[in-house]
Amino acid sequence: MGDHKFWCGVCEASCGLEATVEHGKLLEIRPDPTHPNSTGFACVKGIRWGDVLTDPDRVVEPLQRQSDGSFVPVSWETALDDIGRRLREVIRRHDRTSVGVAIGNPSGWNYGAFLVAFGMAAALRTKHFYTAGSVDINNYWVVGHTLYGHNLMTPFPDFDRQEFTLILGANPVVSHGSMMTVGRVRERLLGVTKRGGRVVVVDPRRTETAKLFEHVPIRPDTDAWLLAGMLRVILDEDRVDSGYLASLVNGVDFLRTLVADIDLDRAAAETGIVRETIETLARDFAAAGRACVYGRCGTSTGGFSTLTKYLIDVLNIVTGNLDRPGGTTFSRPMLDAELFTRLFKIDGYDRWRTRVDNFPEVLGTSPLATMPREITTPGPGQLRALVTVATNLATTSPNSPEMERALADLDLFVSLDPYLTETNRHAHYVLPPKLLLEREGFPLFGQLHYGVPNAQWTDELVTPPPGARDDWWILDQICKRIGLLPSPAPGAQLMGKLGLRLPPWVGVDVFMRLGPDGDLFGLRRRGISRKKLLRHNGAIQLADSAPTGMLPKRLRTRSKRIELAHDVYAREMQRLIARTAIVDEEHPLLLFTIRENRSQNSWLHNVPALLGDRVCVLRIHPDDAAARGISTGAEVAISSRWGRITATAAVTDEVMPGTVGLPPHFGHHGGWRTANGAGGGRYNDLVPNDPELMDVASGNARFNGIAVQATPVTLVTEPQPQASAEVGVQVAGSAGR
Repeated sequence: MGDHKFWCGVCEASCGLEATVEHGKLLEIRPDPTHPNSTGFACVKGIRWGDVLTDPDRVVEPLQRQSDGSFVPVSWETALDDIGRRLREVIRRHDRTSVGVAIGNPSGWNYGAFLVAFGMAAALRTKHFYTAGSVDINNYWVVGHTLYGHNLMTPFPDFDRQEFTLILGANPVVSHGSMMTVGRVRERLLGVTKRGGRVVVVDPRRTETAKLFEHVPIRPDTDAWLLAGMLRVILDEDRVDSGYLASLVNGVDFLRTLVADIDLDRAAAETGIVRETIETLARDFAAAGRACVYGRCGTSTGGFSTLTKYLIDVLNIVTGNLDRPGGTTFSRPMLDAELFTRLFKIDGYDRWRTRVDNFPEVLGTSPLATMPREITTPGPGQLRALVTVATNLATTSPNSPEMERALADLDLFVSLDPYLTETNRHAHYVLPPKLLLEREGFPLFGQLHYGVPNAQWTDELVTPPPGARDDWWILDQICKRIGLLPSPAPGAQLMGKLGLRLPPWVGVDVFMRLGPDGDLFGLRRRGISRKKLLRHNGAIQLADSAPTGMLPKRLRTRSKRIELAHDVYAREMQRLIARTAIVDEEHPLLLFTIRENRSQNSWLHNVPALLGDRVCVLRIHPDDAAARGISTGAEVAISSRWGRITATAAVTDEVMPGTVGLPPHFGHHGGWRTANGAGGGRYNDLVPNDPELMDVASGNARFNGIAVQATPVTLVTEPQPQASAEVGVQVAGSAGR
């Protein structure tokens, strides 16, 4: 029996965990009290990870879909050889650009799958590379590229030294933080007020975070109006940090032009926040000695998410709160991901445009919302074959029914996934990957935003099912059968032809060892390497806190200054001002998403201990409920211009009048029984993927601020769309059934 320290791969908090393992079998998971960031905290999702490993619905051997829709087990050799043959046929008929790759959120904690998927797309030279980033994070990558010179330069809050924290569209008490890995975020936020500071939460709902602090309700998808109004006040009243701007920033005059047409009375009308409150927030924020604006999913899933993220950073910049203690800071990761992506030409923005909708690429990827049209629109470059890793496209994509119809039209669809999800019902092959604890690795995404920089690399701790394989190995074997090596490195294809196929840890280890904390291949005695980290049981702390005062040295712009002036933001501001009313008479309510404690997207919905008795609940204000004859516990139909679903009503004043909140990713109808049993409707059946309704600058989908109507089901006679009905998936002869 042994106790091993590892890290949670469920969400961005990446908390430290300990596992007790005996003869390759997991016995217990508990928090790691020695982890530099989480220091003994872990939520139930990480503690119950073992339930995923032993889930009886887990796919544990390659499955091939039959003509009747059922799945039968096949050998790895049979599956890979047939996939290779069919891919070669697709390439022969079209070319490599007709093959696509898509990766989901869990890939951010699976470095091998992440890097090899990027490499596969690069080797194919395809524009059809899709990631979960275009759901809610591409706006960050665009702002990082334009302001600081690199997509991955994404500042995060320094809560421990803060005096004023303004949070928009985020519920970190539940999410544990996103685009920041600071650990014990609830305690850190409470620390701000204990020091005499303020935390103000701007959200359509009085969230778990808002209940602890000051709450300012806002109409969904209007954050850009609030931020632009605040910026107008700060500039008009000359409340900027002039010395900071002069030393580091280009384009301040651009800002004055940008907000010249922002009318504060209209900002108040758009947001539902009175003008005096907007003005007071601006003045208080500018006057605070150490302050930060932080926004996340709520601000990243609206129709103007890139402009919103830009304005968040701009407010931090003009008040001198970027790269300063108590403001926002940049990370010090164990792996220099900025250099890594730059050398292999992964970073970038708008180097090419998508085939059908003309969206700019971001980090070499296309927006997920464009995929259905790329599949169904004929012509050169039409997407005909798709390989996915850990993504439930049919539930997490906008306009889910259209995505399902498109997936069914592919010539070949291969999914690497541990479940027969509603997406994988349409796959020709479902290939079982090893999961966290069954594979070696490090917290790739989390280490990019560590509040306390640290390094950790864990080995395979638990014996995987005999039929499971590493994702990176599966992708590499698929590439091998079409004559490719999945890498963008110069000379990689020649290496492949010579039979040299190195595991992904080799390149990562080299970059880590050459980095600021690396061992320089033995020349730096205290430096880190993969081998050293594997020998060390736990995380090695690299610094007491994320560094500040790193600019301009850290900037990757040509001028080595922050560049504020970009036409894309001027165009987005004019588009914002020109936007007409969001709601109409038939759809007078604004819908927004709600994060729940025991859920992370859709991939933990099959764990009974996590799902519990939760159902799909629509939160509605008492005034709106009374006007519609809706009571708590009643079944209600929610309809938008794009679809209709049902949910259970909860009448509560925690949501502001005129808005309704709903957790996403219910309404399952795949081959996972607990998830199916939760019922409810798919949020994304209500969500558009129309190009004109997406975030133009980044291709981010729009999930918040959707105009809907809520009606008691007893008053509704039209049938539910078939896409929301439960559809069974039979697995013939599959192990674990």
